[in-house]
Amino acid sequence: MVAAKEARVGSGISRREFVVGVAAVGWSAAFADVRAQNALPAKSPIGIGGAAMGALNRGVPGVFEGLRNNPVRYVEYCRMMGAGGIQAGFSTQLTEIRAKLDELGMYYEGNAALPATLDGDTAPFEQSLLAAKALGATCVRAVSRSLPGGTGRRYETYTSYAQYQEWERTANAIVERVLPIAEKHRIAIALENHKDRAAEDHAAFLKRISSEWLGSLIDPGNNMSFMEEPEHTVTLLAPYVKAVSLKDMGVAPYEDGFLLSEVVFGTGRTDQKALFEIARKFNPRVQATEELITRDPLKVPVLTDDYYRSFPPAMRTRRDAWMAMVEARQTKLPIVSTLSPAEQLKAEEDNHRATLAWGLKNLTFPTA
Repeated sequence: MVAAKEARVGSGISRREFVVGVAAVGWSAAFADVRAQNALPAKSPIGIGGAAMGALNRGVPGVFEGLRNNPVRYVEYCRMMGAGGIQAGFSTQLTEIRAKLDELGMYYEGNAALPATLDGDTAPFEQSLLAAKALGATCVRAVSRSLPGGTGRRYETYTSYAQYQEWERTANAIVERVLPIAEKHRIAIALENHKDRAAEDHAAFLKRISSEWLGSLIDPGNNMSFMEEPEHTVTLLAPYVKAVSLKDMGVAPYEDGFLLSEVVFGTGRTDQKALFEIARKFNPRVQATEELITRDPLKVPVLTDDYYRSFPPAMRTRRDAWMAMVEARQTKLPIVSTLSPAEQLKAEEDNHRATLAWGLKNLTFPTA
């Protein structure tokens, strides 16, 4: 069993200590022992988004068994780090997962894949909604599909503004096509700003549809790749908010533009507490899900002509002021590609633990 003298009661148990217990008695017994010792960390108001769990999902052979194929273990491990909930796309073991979520008092937000084309099959989307509803979700995260072969990042995928506008019209029409399914099952679509729509266009679409079953999933970091201030993004999308992917962001210059990186909350240039309070003012029930992806910084080449191909001409007027901000606010950004797989896994978990601890000090659970 996990030795009581090793468990830091009240502040949680480390991964090293827990892995020792798993090796000795197996996962279920070790987790039960941690709970019996009251060694789980305090539950943070923050939950974890699935996109931020890459290394923990993959695992490292001989070091840590990945969580990808065991959703109940996934839930338990998120709670062991201190998470108050999760955003994920589970489709199997729904009864067991729901029981575990209820046992641990954790919230759940779903993940639903929109059809890739306007005439695409909607059955997988509907099944995702049904699975999410069975797990207690009131909304599902959704992202409009990129063009085939595209990265989803507007400035890398589209070669002209006209091409982008055609994609956007189709993407919006796909959302409208599946919206009656969400209405039927009474579970909301939370459409993420996913380095595709500018906040003005995203908000205009949601305003035009004006449905309680379609809203925004606000990512305050994504649209910084459009040289959009997070306060601007959040303020425009907050009236429609159903969910969030909170992330503090660091910036630094490089030869073709600027680097953009998720960092531990409180160490970047964005005030996550203030941004989340804007969202919660419009939706007091919105959960504080984080999506701190542990990876190398993203290169945003705003000093190249190609960057501007998919934007209207006025986009260029943002560049000088934005790059001046980057120069003034730059910080050292994390590089993880040079780390071993085991070191990457540890860095990812350390980031989550630090961010969940930040949530305990700065945020509260929904009151409504």
